[in-house]
Amino acid sequence: MLGLTILLTGLFRPFHPFGSMLGPSRGNLTSESRHQCIIEVAGAVENPGIYTFDKPPTAYQVIQSTGSPIGERRLSLDTPGDTLDTGMRVELQGSSAECAQLIITPMSYRKRLVLGISIELNQARVEDLDMIPGISHGLARRIVEFRESHGPFKTWYDLRCVKGIGPKKVESFRSYLSLTQTRNQK
Repeated sequence: MLGLTILLTGLFRPFHPFGSMLGPSRGNLTSESRHQCIIEVAGAVENPGIYTFDKPPTAYQVIQSTGSPIGERRLSLDTPGDTLDTGMRVELQGSSAECAQLIITPMSYRKRLVLGISIELNQARVEDLDMIPGISHGLARRIVEFRESHGPFKTWYDLRCVKGIGPKKVESFRSYLSLTQTRNQK
């Protein structure tokens, strides 16, 4: 059985879409790489994909880590010092240096889940929550409906007010969801 596992791992590794771009672990999402900053890079760059950084990078550092923008164009950013949080997507659009535009958006929830990055409970849609193990389509709908009628969830305990969610389910969801506290909370 161990031999079969090693064989399958060896066969799968060359085809792993993120294998050549992940940090020091080179294709393995270890607990160490989960604490790193994970950024998706797309658009007019030499090597688009998922990259990890030891500390939150700037948009300029992210683009430079791809090798270089396609066509060796020079890139100037309005805010080169702002750092990016894990789970962001950086896309370089445009075909010439004069019209190159950098677009920074959150990574898709599907990719975030695959990479082990939590989803914000108060922003998730039904189809986003439906991807989480243990959340059926009906339960996802009830969570969103409850949030829309009662306002954002302020604590994990609030989630238990949704029909079908008890303490064990709340605990199991916490590894997939995040709950950002608002400034107005006490």
